[in-house]
Amino acid sequence: MSDPVSRATTARPSIAESFALIACGVILPLVTLGVELTTGMNAEVFFDPLPTALHVLLVALVPFANLAALASLRFGSTAHLGKLALANGCAIGVALFYAVLFLPIMPLALAGVMWFGLGLLPLTPLIALIVAIRLGWLLARAAGAVQTRARPWRGLALGIAALLALELQVTITRIGMQMATWGSPETRLQGVRLLRAVGSEDVLLRFCYVRSGVATDMVGFLFHLVHRVDPEDARKVYYQVTGTPFNAAPAPVTLRARGRFFGTDEFDLEQGGEAVGGKLRGLSLASSRLDGSLDANAALGYLEWTLVFRNEARREREARAQIALPPGALVSRLTLWMNGEEREAAFGGRVKVRQAYESVVRRNRDPALVTTAGSSRVALQIFPVPAKGEMKVRVGVTLPLALQSPREGVLGLPYFHERNFELAPGLRHAVWIESKTPLRGELARSTRVAQAHGLRADLEDERLGLPASAIVAERDGTLTAWAPDGRSSGDVVRQVLSARRGATPKRLVVVVDGSLAMREAAARVAQLLSRVPPGIPTELLVADDEVIDYTADASSSATLARRIERFDYRGGHDNVAALARGLDRAALVEDGALLWIHGPQPVLLTTVEGLLQRLERLAEPPAWYELQVQPGVNLIGEKLDGVAALVSLREPDLKRLIASWRGGTQWIAERERVKADRAGRLRAQEKTSDHLARLWANDEVALILRERHRRDEAIALARRYELVTPVSGAVVLENRQQYDAAGLEPVAAGTVPTVPEPETWALIAVVLAALAYAYRRRLFEPSAAAG
Repeated sequence: MSDPVSRATTARPSIAESFALIACGVILPLVTLGVELTTGMNAEVFFDPLPTALHVLLVALVPFANLAALASLRFGSTAHLGKLALANGCAIGVALFYAVLFLPIMPLALAGVMWFGLGLLPLTPLIALIVAIRLGWLLARAAGAVQTRARPWRGLALGIAALLALELQVTITRIGMQMATWGSPETRLQGVRLLRAVGSEDVLLRFCYVRSGVATDMVGFLFHLVHRVDPEDARKVYYQVTGTPFNAAPAPVTLRARGRFFGTDEFDLEQGGEAVGGKLRGLSLASSRLDGSLDANAALGYLEWTLVFRNEARREREARAQIALPPGALVSRLTLWMNGEEREAAFGGRVKVRQAYESVVRRNRDPALVTTAGSSRVALQIFPVPAKGEMKVRVGVTLPLALQSPREGVLGLPYFHERNFELAPGLRHAVWIESKTPLRGELARSTRVAQAHGLRADLEDERLGLPASAIVAERDGTLTAWAPDGRSSGDVVRQVLSARRGATPKRLVVVVDGSLAMREAAARVAQLLSRVPPGIPTELLVADDEVIDYTADASSSATLARRIERFDYRGGHDNVAALARGLDRAALVEDGALLWIHGPQPVLLTTVEGLLQRLERLAEPPAWYELQVQPGVNLIGEKLDGVAALVSLREPDLKRLIASWRGGTQWIAERERVKADRAGRLRAQEKTSDHLARLWANDEVALILRERHRRDEAIALARRYELVTPVSGAVVLENRQQYDAAGLEPVAAGTVPTVPEPETWALIAVVLAALAYAYRRRLFEPSAAAG
């Protein structure tokens, strides 16, 4: 009778079969695993088969289990047949799992076999499965020959169970995503709540990017065949679940860490459009400087924000951002550097400048575009930031100063609401503000520059929008100012500042966003609202999964504040329904007011048509204020741009507004354009820059837009004064032919606003005094002669 080893050799594969088993069951799976890890080819085109390190280990088990089994069979070893059978069963389970997963793309794989053999990669799980089954059969023969018990089914169950365990949260997340995007409103809400409880944020984020992705889990695979989730729907669900926009998180690992298929960079799906979109790898803000000059006595100023973008990617990129402006401010200049030369923008109707921008982007030329994106915010787009190169742009902002008292004006700095670029390591915004009167700031250092006062600071990005970054300019108490209107011959614009008691609303409806973004600000907001006078009837609506109405027990400011501070803020919520109800409530009485306090609104979960209808049909809409507590996009505000008289506030502004309701005063600037010979006495020391005329024109555009049939008149006025408004924008094109084709005229270089150089302040003061004296003599000499 032969020994056990001799009997086991009857299961030994031949040399030819051994080579085939090594090639198909060991080498091919290892090559496929390496290709996917280094290129992310399948993850980019179809789905990610290796989302975690544990997936990689389980997949790597297949070729190593095949190699161990083959080595044992070739050498006739019988010492570990039971363990080898267990490993073989596990390999069969893993290979079977992936073979079924790749089943939908098998036809494409078969067609692609002839193309450099790349079609073999999706076929690898099936090929490895066949090899593992063959080796399992040979191991069973060897074990039977030596009467050893081999249980490959245990390994099979173990391999599948391990993958299912890894995919359990993924499966639940995909089921929740299907529920949240498909079915009745009740089913969608249940899906969102399921995802908040046990969903995977990483899987949700992948849904936001992958357009053709198949699930890596079996249950998700079956759901995918029934209903494929669109990335736009996924982005809405991601916001509802997490309370943050999808592009606030780093892109999924497969889109960042691995090499790209054929070494390319990810495609920018939002290029040329109106959405900011996700952050682009390799695109960054390399430097930033804010230069400004203030005329505190005239309560106005001018800022220029110069930005340099750097692109490390291998393809051209579009830089996009939304910028928060100080309340009442407007963009009055846009320039782009081309071939080392600064080019001025053309101002025109919003539709016309966007069409010009998009047509040039399609031809990969050099445009820049600025349009409004809601109250006190603008959208900036620059293309192309060249591959391995830089692009420089400058945005000029005309602004009014907020008055704390007759002796103090306050400048709040602009900041980013949203951006598709990173910040260079260690980036600081270099701020330099000058004024003819003393300046001070908590985060800045004061200095003396020629005949002016200077203040400088190097601020981190997150500090730009903080109240502590505000700059205070001293005033001499002057309440009037004037400036010649260079765009209307013989006219001057006159401004009168007056302190008035705030118009106390007869009903205050507060709409609070119940989203996670409100959590950190809730205590501050509650403290502000605790100061609402007790005589103002107050109602509170919270935008949660459904509108929560606290009207019955929020009539006092103390109760209102307590409700806001203690609310459980989570996820992201639709604010439209609460705003519609709030508008209806505030409009029930004359002099009602709506105060909307919210976080970013990065997605529109429902249409805003109901809000638009109310605003268009109400004879006298209530006063509407909004406070956004955290930087971010506000799509609701964008849709209401130019329709609602929405007043954007920062926290200090809301504090001053509530103080005015308590009997304090608000400083109001009234501007009018009059003929110079009817303007009355114009004192030389009250003369200011033509930014006063721009502020007047911006006020006029807002008034004209209240009557929809006068839209063309508003566009013409904004274009004449070179302003970015809800109906106008600014665009920089590459050459004269492009401007002519778009029907636009770039601003003449000598008429653009600028920040004076420090050494020219003294000269300017002398020249202005001389001009004012001459102007005054010309104005009053005829009347003196007549007397």
